[in-house]
Amino acid sequence: MAALRKPKKLKLPKKPKRGASIATMEAYLDKVKHVHSENKKRLSDYEKNKKKRESLRNQIAGLKRK
Repeated sequence: MAALRKPKKLKLPKKPKRGASIATMEAYLDKVKHVHSENKKRLSDYEKNKKKRESLRNQIAGLKRK
């Protein structure tokens, strides 16, 4: 079984300069939103796999005790 590794977070894009256009600022905010949602998705998948793996380990340990 492959090792379960915590996923790496995506890096946030560089902030636009203060004098940047409105379109550039909106694009930046959209990218930030996308990165946050992707990071949440990656972390939730990891947590779900971690819980499932732990429950299977507990079941196996329970069988060994009997």
